[in-house]
Amino acid sequence: MLTNNTDTLLPIVIEGHTFKPNAEGLWSLNEIHQGLNLPEAKRPGQWDNEVSNRLLSCGNFHKVDKVGSFADELGTIAYAMWVSTDFYLMVARAFVAVRNSAVSELRHKDALLDANMPKASTLDMKARGAGLTWTEACRVAGIQQSRLALEALVTLGDFVYPLDNFGAREGSPRPHKQGFKVGAFVKVSSDFGNREGWRVKPRGLDWLRKNAEAVNLRVAEVKARKDKAKRDAKARLKDNLKNTSSDY
Repeated sequence: MLTNNTDTLLPIVIEGHTFKPNAEGLWSLNEIHQGLNLPEAKRPGQWDNEVSNRLLSCGNFHKVDKVGSFADELGTIAYAMWVSTDFYLMVARAFVAVRNSAVSELRHKDALLDANMPKASTLDMKARGAGLTWTEACRVAGIQQSRLALEALVTLGDFVYPLDNFGAREGSPRPHKQGFKVGAFVKVSSDFGNREGWRVKPRGLDWLRKNAEAVNLRVAEVKARKDKAKRDAKARLKDNLKNTSSDY
């Protein structure tokens, strides 16, 4: 995953914010500083110590006049350590999570390929016939966490929530009408375990394969936001309990 080949570099997600490397495989430290509202005293341009100087000489850290500061993975983690211990741990975990996810996805795809080779013709026939369920399509296309993937596709603008006569959401997300018109998806009964009310045809499966990386990235973002919301809720509950106990 994270190698010298910049084509394999993936974005990192920190506190629900996505940061992408540029064509040279470097992350903008200014973008990270601004996006996460880090202290003014910890602006990348003010990072000047033995570590930053060593990274500058080694090419892991770059300062571009009137543009900003950029760093590779090593430099970005070192910058985070200069900001604070908590932020360093946050950034290091983000890189580790991306790497582990990529390795896990690769192993998952290999395992699926080995396990499903004898079933390939059956799945192909099913896709061409009644169509694949959403869970089956995600498994074949290499898309992780099919439930969260539906939400991710809504945020990407590719899927929508059906609305009732009052404009309220009704049911789970589904493709736009155009997807059904071109035959990428087909509407079916929601009975017999097909709770979405539609299935994926070969054209839709090809589209999912092409967009699997973008969908998986957005799934990671959605999951990060949900996890952050849970942590915030727990923190508020803890503070409320603390304040309540202090009243006595």
